[in-house]
Amino acid sequence: MTDYRAEKQIDQDVTDAFTYLSDPANLPQYFPHMKSAKLVAPELVRTTAVVDTDGDGTEEKVTGEAWFHADPDAHEITWGSPGSGDYRGSLKAAEGDGSTLLTLLIHTTDDHPGIQEGLDEALNAIAERLADQSSR
Repeated sequence: MTDYRAEKQIDQDVTDAFTYLSDPANLPQYFPHMKSAKLVAPELVRTTAVVDTDGDGTEEKVTGEAWFHADPDAHEITWGSPGSGDYRGSLKAAEGDGSTLLTLLIHTTDDHPGIQEGLDEALNAIAERLADQSSR
């Protein structure tokens, strides 16, 4: 089992950040390999991603379903993929002094190259998207 963690402080209100993060339609805007995400049932999201599934450098399109839960009181989203080992993740927005601390965690039984970099990339994309929205 492998756990990955990334954090980033952003200059955004925690409620605004959580509102953006908790909408499954926004997932492809910040997860680097995700191409689409659609809520297909309460707390069930169908996603399509382009990933290197076997580590040989060849990417392929993968579609699957995952549970997705948004907890507005905790400002946290959690998700997991049924039937694919023990894959799950969470993204929490915690209020700071006029800013928000984002903490992204991934737990998986598989070790894939690039996961840590993908987490950092996702947090940077969230910060950029939210900054763009604030400047409008």
